[in-house]
Amino acid sequence: MSRIVFLGTGGARFVVAKQLRASGGIWLELGTTRIHIDPGPGALVRALSHQPPLDPPRLDALVLSHKHLDHSCDVNVMVEAMTHGGWKRRGLLLAPADAFDEEGVVLPYVRGFLDRIEYLSEFGGPYLINDVEIRGSVGHRHGVETLGLHFLHAGTRISYLPCTRRFDGLAEHYAQAQPDVLIMNVLRFRDRMDVDHLTFDDAREILGIVRPRVAVMTHFGTQMLDRKPWLLARQLEQELGLRVYAAHDDWELNVEEELAAASP
Repeated sequence: MSRIVFLGTGGARFVVAKQLRASGGIWLELGTTRIHIDPGPGALVRALSHQPPLDPPRLDALVLSHKHLDHSCDVNVMVEAMTHGGWKRRGLLLAPADAFDEEGVVLPYVRGFLDRIEYLSEFGGPYLINDVEIRGSVGHRHGVETLGLHFLHAGTRISYLPCTRRFDGLAEHYAQAQPDVLIMNVLRFRDRMDVDHLTFDDAREILGIVRPRVAVMTHFGTQMLDRKPWLLARQLEQELGLRVYAAHDDWELNVEEELAAASP
């Protein structure tokens, strides 16, 4: 069985600081491989408080799309959890190179606990974790080095489109990856501040081009929360004829069940 557990669906500094939505990232299980994506503030607590509890010492990999704190704050404690407090050298950490530089977020002392460190790069990969293949996306527009992720396991393709402003070629890149499941960060409803994040209108356009079998919106700011993301997801379903969800904290998506229910 493969599943995606949303340990946090909040984005932007205000939502994270107030914990209006949690910020623990995404826990991905593909067969027997366990990967924690973007472990933001509270990631370890959210994993252990999930019902039934998730098991960080059994993680195979940690992956950062970028080093902003709402995506990386708990990376060091998750490295310690994955490596049994540093006593068992194991696991992969995959992150952009600037997560390791002088203004990086990965502490030098925990790096020695890991079995592997790899730099996530534009169009990079494949990065192999057991029977899972990961490839980096086109570079995103988000202030720091930011990459999306394309996962392949047993013929199923899952793509994660993290924070970015919309730019020409973004949707076409993700369409080329042909994801069965597309997870996308949709922070704002409308953009009146010219920030490097997708809006709901951007999401509509991207989904209309990519047309995954299942789409999930997450990483919501206050604008999206005020407009009830689950209603916006229903609107996109009706407009586009796709299965569209708005994730909520601790929600699990069973990949096989959803793809079986989706139209080919």
